[in-house]
Amino acid sequence: MTTLKTNLSLLRELFALKEVMDAGQIQGAAQRNGMKQSNLSKMISDLESEINVKLLNRSSKGVEPTNTARLLYADIDNIVKSLDKISATFVDSDELTGYVTVFVGDGFIGHRLLTELSLFYARHLKIRLDILTDKRTAESDIDLAIVDDLSSPVKEKVLFKSTGKQHLYASRSYLAKRGVPKDMKDLLQNFDLCVQQRHLNEPECQIILKKAKHLNTTSDAESIVLGLVLSGDGITMLHDWRARYLPDLVRLDLPFELTHTYFGVCNAAVEKTSKIQAMLHYLKSLPDTGEDPVELY
Repeated sequence: MTTLKTNLSLLRELFALKEVMDAGQIQGAAQRNGMKQSNLSKMISDLESEINVKLLNRSSKGVEPTNTARLLYADIDNIVKSLDKISATFVDSDELTGYVTVFVGDGFIGHRLLTELSLFYARHLKIRLDILTDKRTAESDIDLAIVDDLSSPVKEKVLFKSTGKQHLYASRSYLAKRGVPKDMKDLLQNFDLCVQQRHLNEPECQIILKKAKHLNTTSDAESIVLGLVLSGDGITMLHDWRARYLPDLVRLDLPFELTHTYFGVCNAAVEKTSKIQAMLHYLKSLPDTGEDPVELY
């Protein structure tokens, strides 16, 4: 059974092999790494003994890798690149301190930031993120705004956009009690709807909602509507990304879809600051699920 000690020893020997192959000779590789030639040569010999395969053909002119060594080189190089990537992730992370003040509109991007923030905190441990939702917040107090309306509250520089889709969702308890709508007509005639007030002004929704017989609740807050739906009070229009984190919700197989685009904007004065660049790097690193992609400008 391998142990941490044996794995570390193997890594040292593999890296030694790569250094010798890159330099073309043991002496040159040893000088470049500040090692004794005999120590480096012994590491290669130990590796050959452990795997019982000859890796280098030695001569007065230098070394010639065997075919096995050439095959190993590609795997060793991938390990080195992975370590470089890990190191680069945390380079200068301690230099970033202070606050990043983010204004979020009511919608999926604000919630997605809250859900994915663990990655940002892992990279920049001394950064504190302040998330604001009060529309009366002074523009000068905002580093980054994530909104679906470019007229408010910050509008100088667009940094990124993200487009997400909404469909109709209901809780499992509600469907167990009331059944599943057969079609849109059945939905509008016989089922309860809970709707965010901003949907009341959207043309795609107005056509449908005017025909709804049971528009039970409207609210200007997505969290309130979502709470009602989760408690079994009705059906709502919800962002697909949000529903992925709520296993009690079921997407209805009905011909209805809304698309919303959200923008990340900031004042030009703070665009190039290290904290904003760190936030953009974080957004760029979000997992690509094929849905709700973040497109940087």
